[in-house]
Amino acid sequence: MEGPEVDALSFRLSALAGRQWVDRIDVPAHRWQANVLLKHCSGKRINQIYSQGRWLLWNFSHGVSWAIYPLKRWHWSAQWTDAGKPPAQGWMENISPLSTAVGRRPLLRITLENGGCLILSGRPLLVVLSTEKLYRHPSLAGLGPKLSDEFLTDEIWEKRLRLLTGDKTISQAIMDESVVAGISNQTKCEMLFAGAIHPAARMGSIESRQMREILSAARRRGELLYRASLEGHSARELPRLVYDRAGEPCRRCATSIVAERCGRDGLWSWFCPHCQKLPQQPMLFGVEPVAAAMPEPEPFSGTALK
Repeated sequence: MEGPEVDALSFRLSALAGRQWVDRIDVPAHRWQANVLLKHCSGKRINQIYSQGRWLLWNFSHGVSWAIYPLKRWHWSAQWTDAGKPPAQGWMENISPLSTAVGRRPLLRITLENGGCLILSGRPLLVVLSTEKLYRHPSLAGLGPKLSDEFLTDEIWEKRLRLLTGDKTISQAIMDESVVAGISNQTKCEMLFAGAIHPAARMGSIESRQMREILSAARRRGELLYRASLEGHSARELPRLVYDRAGEPCRRCATSIVAERCGRDGLWSWFCPHCQKLPQQPMLFGVEPVAAAMPEPEPFSGTALK
């Protein structure tokens, strides 16, 4: 799940549950630890539901927060206990029944004072901690801004990327959550194609113009994904120029799309080898080795082994 999708989900959940009091929280009986951590939020007000990157954050009136991450697939469903009451504004999909989809384990059921009911199923990571210490959590403390944040200008984007030290590739830099939070591997591949940048290119070989182009492409895709998510669609339904199209022709030059592991990020990158040519990479120490200047090795003068 990508950052814009979680952003859209937080908007829809806020429209239904924001500023509402929680009547009851139900957790499966075998999840004893979740029962202890979550049930004390019953009778409290949900102050805010928002997102940061892929994290969905809930703040409650008694100073406790939930941080939920889609470690694996999750599913949110909603229903009104009063069948005659219309869905809240902003929840634009049909309200699902209380029974969860086949294969998804119900994790959490939240009943609200306004008659709404939310069910979270699947296997997400759910962390409960005090709101005061929310951003001291290791997974949240180093998160960068979202693509939709207004202060993320072209200059700040480039500066944050170039601050990464070492011999990082552009693929590794983009996927670093400390630069910008919530960019997926799919978005990475599509934005690099828009900027005609090879995914294994090192940061030192990328021009400022290309930096601006890939940020602009990422923002356009993020806006499309946000609007699609509000209507119940996923990232898989958006047009893809390179991602997951290995062996298919490039829509610019008809060259076959290839997939490789670029750098040490462990993620596959899809790209066009013709449109995204690998530039001459800068040397790690900025010095080209010159064979002619290398000293000749001295002849071995020791005793031969018999």
